[in-house]
Amino acid sequence: MDLEEIKSAIATLPVDQRRKVALYILELEKQLLQQTVGPQIKEDIEGVSKLVQEAFERLKKVVGKG
Repeated sequence: MDLEEIKSAIATLPVDQRRKVALYILELEKQLLQQTVGPQIKEDIEGVSKLVQEAFERLKKVVGKG
């Protein structure tokens, strides 16, 4: 079945079933993002968190000396 056939089949569905198809597609996209982009975002957040923590520790040392 090619894309045009799928589109035609979806167009003939009742509204409630079309919405279920739309939700299914959104769920697939969500899973794809979680698998591809999610790990990179987690790594980036962990990196930023580490940098902030290190900066805070340096600041504490500087303030503590004063």
